[in-house]
Amino acid sequence: MGEQHHHPKHADSTVHIGRVRAGERRRLLLVMTVTGVTMVGELVGGFVFGSAALLGDAFHMLTHFGAVGISYAAIVVALRPAPADKTYRNWRFEVLATLFNGVAMLPLAAYVVWEAVERWRHPRPIDVAGVLIVGGIGLVSNVISAAILHRHARHDINVRSAFLHMLADTISSVGVIAAGVVILVFGWSLADPLIAMGISLMIVFWSAALIRTACRILLESAPSHLALPEIEEAIEKEPGVADVHDLHVWTITSKMYALTAHVVLSEDVPVSRTEQMSHRLLRMLDDRFDINHATLQFETGNGRALPCERAES
Repeated sequence: MGEQHHHPKHADSTVHIGRVRAGERRRLLLVMTVTGVTMVGELVGGFVFGSAALLGDAFHMLTHFGAVGISYAAIVVALRPAPADKTYRNWRFEVLATLFNGVAMLPLAAYVVWEAVERWRHPRPIDVAGVLIVGGIGLVSNVISAAILHRHARHDINVRSAFLHMLADTISSVGVIAAGVVILVFGWSLADPLIAMGISLMIVFWSAALIRTACRILLESAPSHLALPEIEEAIEKEPGVADVHDLHVWTITSKMYALTAHVVLSEDVPVSRTEQMSHRLLRMLDDRFDINHATLQFETGNGRALPCERAES
């Protein structure tokens, strides 16, 4: 008869992740505010001054406002209480938001490529002053937004997807300003489509990385930073462990990793000993590999499962 044991850090790790997500939610809300105010300002300026460039950049910022909004909504949903049948709550909404944001960047990049090719083949007059104004406004807004999200983007793919939108737009603004300066100084109008092409290719590269990461999580692949042989070796080094098989490791959401494994013991031991071993193994997995949801099934050498066969963190 199986008996369930809970690792003492299980509740703490879930609470900690919840606190981190709450901080990320506040940062995303701040970025939405900065982006929204800048977008409204560019819309007003575009209508007042008759600048198509300002209007175009305002609608471009609208796409980033939507991307940040999706990331924000995903965290709000993930933090809400979930029905009992959703044993991992709604954490995967963050992964879905990442996938959506990664895919959403591709048509934007494709449009920029198409527009750049058209302008390369058929150069058009460029309002350098308008280009520099748009680039300057966008640069300030996006640098602020990217700086707000930078720290959390390193460990949360949902926030990273919003950060990459901001970073792509920041580099785009730098490119716009650089193109404007080249045209102003040298009169070479082809600098604009050339820089636009480079920016779009960079966006495609980042989008592909986001999509690949999200798909790996949804397909329950082992986290890329964790080596299964290393985990297996660490478990087998524990006293009383003879072998490990059926080892599975996957990601629930950023910084939340799960593991299941069959642990073969070197000898028959009483239930009290397996309980001690389970706590020791679970603590090691949490401390060394940051795996905070683990289920271990203990077996004897002859393949017979012990009465205490399950330990969950």
